[in-house]
Amino acid sequence: MEISLSAISPYLIYRFKSEHELVEAVLELSEKFTKNRERITDYLQDPKLISAYTAFYLLTNVPKLSEVLKWLPPLWVHELKECDFVDLGAGPGTFSLAWKELGGKGTFYQVESSNLMREQGRKIWEGLYQNPIQQSSHWEWKTDKPKFLLFGHSANEMELSKIIHYVQDINPDHILFIEPGTRDFFQKMLSLRAHLLKENYHILFPCPNPTICPMERSEDWCHQFISLKQDHEVERISQMAKKDRKLLPLTVFAFSKTFKSQNPSERLVRVFPETKFSHEWLVCHGNKLEHYQLMKRDLSKEESKKLSSLLSGKALVTEVIKKLDHVTRVKLK
Repeated sequence: MEISLSAISPYLIYRFKSEHELVEAVLELSEKFTKNRERITDYLQDPKLISAYTAFYLLTNVPKLSEVLKWLPPLWVHELKECDFVDLGAGPGTFSLAWKELGGKGTFYQVESSNLMREQGRKIWEGLYQNPIQQSSHWEWKTDKPKFLLFGHSANEMELSKIIHYVQDINPDHILFIEPGTRDFFQKMLSLRAHLLKENYHILFPCPNPTICPMERSEDWCHQFISLKQDHEVERISQMAKKDRKLLPLTVFAFSKTFKSQNPSERLVRVFPETKFSHEWLVCHGNKLEHYQLMKRDLSKEESKKLSSLLSGKALVTEVIKKLDHVTRVKLK
C-alpha cells in the first residue's frame, strides 16, 4: 500500500478545506518549531496542527526509514522483521506505518504521551489496515518476544535519564535511533552510546569499532545526510511551503544485543569542498579522524562524478598512498 496524502486524508482528525489551508498550517507549525520553541508543544492541543504535522512530516519521514535501512546489515534487518516493534514517541505513528509497509511481522506497540497524537495514529492505522494498534502513554505491556525499539525523532525531545529508563523498562533486543543531525543531539548520543555499550549492546552503525568515539575530542559532530524522493503530492506541498525535504541531516545509531556484524573500518564523516584536483573528506578510521584526499587524476570522469555525490555516512574502502602533513592521500580499492 502506498502511504500518500490521498491515502491518509480521509483519516485526518481535521479535514482541510484546501491545499492552501494545509500549507498555512504547515508554516504555522514550522514557526513554532523554529522561533517559539519554548511553546513548541502547544500544537499538541490543536487538531488542525496535529493533522498538518501528520500530512506533511509523517509523509516526508516515511521514506526515510527505507533509506536508513539500506545502510544497515541486511541480515540484521531481516531479523528485525520477525520482532515485536516498539515505536517510542510515536507521534501519529510515522515509523509504525513505515515499518508495516517494509514488512514488519510482529506486534506493533506505539508509546505516545499526547492524547490527540494517539487518536490520530489510531485513526490512520485502523483506516489503512482495518485492525487495532496497541497504544499507550507509557510502556505497559509484558512480552517475551524479541523486541525492536525505534526512536524516531523522539529521543532528542527526552531527557537522557528518561531514555535510559525506557530502554531498561522495555529491554529491547535491538535499538535504532533516527534523530536530528544536530550537534546538541549528538552530545546526548555520545552518553547513550557509552551506556548501551556497557549494557552489552553491539554497535552496528555508524562506528567502525566500539572504542571511545574520536568526536568526543572534536569540535565537529557525527551525522549523516539522506537524499529522499518524495511522493508528488508531498513534493507539491513542500514547494508551496518552501520546505526542502529532499536532502536531510540525520543522526543514526543502531545497536543489538544478539546480532554482531563486521563494520566497515572507514566511514565518511564530513564532505569537504571539492577542489579542481581532488575529492576530500573527514573520515572516521578506527578510533581516529583523518583528512582523506583522493586525486582526480587517478579517476575516470564517471568515477569522479559518483564521488561528487557521496554524502556523510557512506562507508569507504581505501588504500593509503602517502601520509602528508595535514592530509592522508588515498586511492579507492
